[in-house]
Amino acid sequence: MSAPRTSNVKGESVISESTLLVRPEHLNHHGYLFGGRLLEWLDEQAYIAAISRMKPKANLVTVAIDRVQFSHSVVQGSLLTFRSMLVHAGRTSVTVFTRVLLQKTGRETEIFRAYVTFVCLDEKGRPTAAAPLLLKPFSFKTLPDESALAHWNEVERARQQRSGDKDKK
Repeated sequence: MSAPRTSNVKGESVISESTLLVRPEHLNHHGYLFGGRLLEWLDEQAYIAAISRMKPKANLVTVAIDRVQFSHSVVQGSLLTFRSMLVHAGRTSVTVFTRVLLQKTGRETEIFRAYVTFVCLDEKGRPTAAAPLLLKPFSFKTLPDESALAHWNEVERARQQRSGDKDKK
């Protein structure tokens, strides 16, 4: 995997971007990229995007992956680009949106997208406030554009849905 870098892409907010080569050990028994491997890479790339916006003492763990959506198969030798950006900050959590793009003959095709939410933990492993751990304030009021607002609203919808699911148990 290439070293993650931070940049602006086509009007998106600051993102972390990495490219990876799909090798034989990443394939399932049908010769396609194993979905679990892609989820592992997703979690890692989203973590890099989140932690790069946090102070060094931040301790993040994955708490949810929402809207997992595979749209294309991936074969050996494919180049995948992961573009991740922080899209939401809650009381004790931060959420990153990641797009995975297949690089093919100079064109990009989106094969996967998802939201990954991390909870901030203190030294005893208990949830702690996210805002003091952010390098720069990130809130509804600081959103740069309509795209960022759409992501914020999607995360809020998913959070409400998860809360509703807990109440039903």
